[in-house]
Amino acid sequence: MTQPEITDDAARRDDRSRPEKKPRRRWIVHAIVWPVLAILLIGGGFAAFSLYNDAMSVRADLEDAQASVAAFQKAATERKFDQLEPIAAELSASARSAVEPTTTVLWSMGELVPVVGENFRAVRVIAEGVDDISTEVVTPASTLVGSFGVKRDATTGGIDLAPLRQATEIATTAEQVVTDVHAEVQSIDTTATIGQVSEGVDKFDEMLGKAEATIPQFNGALAGVGALLGIDGPKNVVLAFENNAEAAALGGGPASQTLLQVDNGTIKIARQVSSADFPVGVPVDVAVDESAKQLYDSIFLDNLNASTSRPDFPTAAAIINAHWQRTVGITPDVVVALDPIALSKLLEVTGPVTFAGGEQLTSDNVVSKLLNEAYFRYPEGGAESDAYFAAAASAVFDRIMSTDYDVWAMAKAITDAANGGSLMMWSADPATQALFDDTRVQGVLPKTNEGATVVGVYFRDRSSSKIDYYLHTSATVTTDACKPDAPTYTVEVKLKFDIPGDIADDLPRYIDSGLYDFYRTEVFLYGPVGASTSAIEVPEPALNTVTGPSVTDLSRPAEKFTVDMVNGQTAVVRATFAGTPGTYGPTEVRTTPMINATKVEMAEAPCG
Repeated sequence: MTQPEITDDAARRDDRSRPEKKPRRRWIVHAIVWPVLAILLIGGGFAAFSLYNDAMSVRADLEDAQASVAAFQKAATERKFDQLEPIAAELSASARSAVEPTTTVLWSMGELVPVVGENFRAVRVIAEGVDDISTEVVTPASTLVGSFGVKRDATTGGIDLAPLRQATEIATTAEQVVTDVHAEVQSIDTTATIGQVSEGVDKFDEMLGKAEATIPQFNGALAGVGALLGIDGPKNVVLAFENNAEAAALGGGPASQTLLQVDNGTIKIARQVSSADFPVGVPVDVAVDESAKQLYDSIFLDNLNASTSRPDFPTAAAIINAHWQRTVGITPDVVVALDPIALSKLLEVTGPVTFAGGEQLTSDNVVSKLLNEAYFRYPEGGAESDAYFAAAASAVFDRIMSTDYDVWAMAKAITDAANGGSLMMWSADPATQALFDDTRVQGVLPKTNEGATVVGVYFRDRSSSKIDYYLHTSATVTTDACKPDAPTYTVEVKLKFDIPGDIADDLPRYIDSGLYDFYRTEVFLYGPVGASTSAIEVPEPALNTVTGPSVTDLSRPAEKFTVDMVNGQTAVVRATFAGTPGTYGPTEVRTTPMINATKVEMAEAPCG
């Protein structure tokens, strides 16, 4: 059988009868472009109308969510914890409702439309961000906060650490979620969004920025509490009590110290010592910068009482740690420094503490009793004085460990003490220490000027005295930002002793100078990171003021003034620091925690 011959005409008819094969790329183009063009072309038609309604619905839900966030913050601040879970539920419902319209195909197409697309993307990012924070942070936190408390474990008698572990997990998640959401929000191009959307993005960005700054502080606090309670196993903890009447940069000489042994919530006092138990004159083997040795001389390393001379608590903790290793044979895992100024804040929460035959320490009298009256009672110091301070420390410790107080009020008191420089912590565990980064509890100066331009004003007694109970100080910092990329900072400090006339000639030996017939105070002024000193002045030298050395310490210019004064005299010293081109945040002044707090005044230099 012969095959039919296929003619040219038949071939053409056959070709026309088969569908033409289109390139796949052209199909993809049509699939994407035509729907988008449809949205643009129909304008007031169904698609645009639907998107508009969805956008208004999301906006309303986000406004409801914003109101819930404000209500949550208010209830948390007022500690109305029974309201937190219902408010969190309202926030969760609003957030879910806001996200739903942004998951549709139509919304995704809206994000592709030129000119208006970034508006749709911005709204979706905010809605998803609110939902993530609601689901992963607010809801679990509200459940925990409502039931959080410090309780004893029925089996061990120690503190139940389960709530602390749960809080730590939530806080760790919160830090990651907020960081991720913030990065996504900051990727929004607000130059391509309308005013209302841009305003919403800016508000959310500001809120996330505050959260990013706050959460590490919270994580650091949780890590500190966990370390103090032995959450990761047995630890040796040294509590160093600083004496602000004998000023040092970080507060005062840590003459009285207590060794705690902690493990999984159980805490016991193992040993109490004073600086007299440690040898003087032989430096411990700790690597410190040469600049620190020049500023703070040999006493810095060979006398435990001078370990807090430098405004850097990791340095102080390393020196304290080395003294304990060398003299006691114990290596501390954690070192905590606090002073009576911090204790006064804690006693506001716990109430009075009774010890030594009925004597009471209160938030109002703890500073005067421990830093002044004790020296009139025990003018020669010695064993009686040491026993008094040890009894006071034990009584306060027992009261705090009782946990019979408002735990949230205590948390605020601890935070306030840390922010004032009166409570610091160091851990030998790198992971725990890292959680202290960017918090005041770490006791360090910032490494950049970006968030804030920090200058330091610090004091150290060199009279071998407790005379700083009567020292009054003030600082004026003048910022010259006429060249905003390289401003200058002039730091002027005044000092004056004001000892009441009826006791000025009859001070106990422990209060009065044991070395001179005047009082010697060292002043250390630190400039911004990367700056240099452009001027050093001594407008009022009192008896005598010596300048120098001038060094770079902690990546900052540092100037030392040694001031000799008698009662009633005033001394004034001044240093000017010139910044280099860079980013400078608002000026902030950090000072030694003094019994009579240093009065700080900020000023702006006029531009001519």
